Amino acid sequence: MTDTGRTFQGPGDDTSRKLVLNEELFRRRTQALGARTDRERCTIAGISKASLHRWRHGSVTPSYTLLRQMARRLNVPVVELTVEVKR
Repeated sequence: MTDTGRTFQGPGDDTSRKLVLNEELFRRRTQALGARTDRERCTIAGISKASLHRWRHGSVTPSYTLLRQMARRLNVPVVELTVEVKR
């Protein structure tokens, strides 16, 4: 996992943004795959519970490799796993 202390700026945008987990999509897809608890969600997604916690709170962002793996497991496009938020 990669530290997300870094922020990025969009073209012509001077507002800092960061990527966080698209919680709604994550819950919906893992629930459709049979998960009822965070532990089950993590097992389905192939991540640790600690990683999920850190990602939810925006303290880290997973690597692109991990995003691709999770997207395959959840059967969603990679770009839908994260959302941009203003800092």
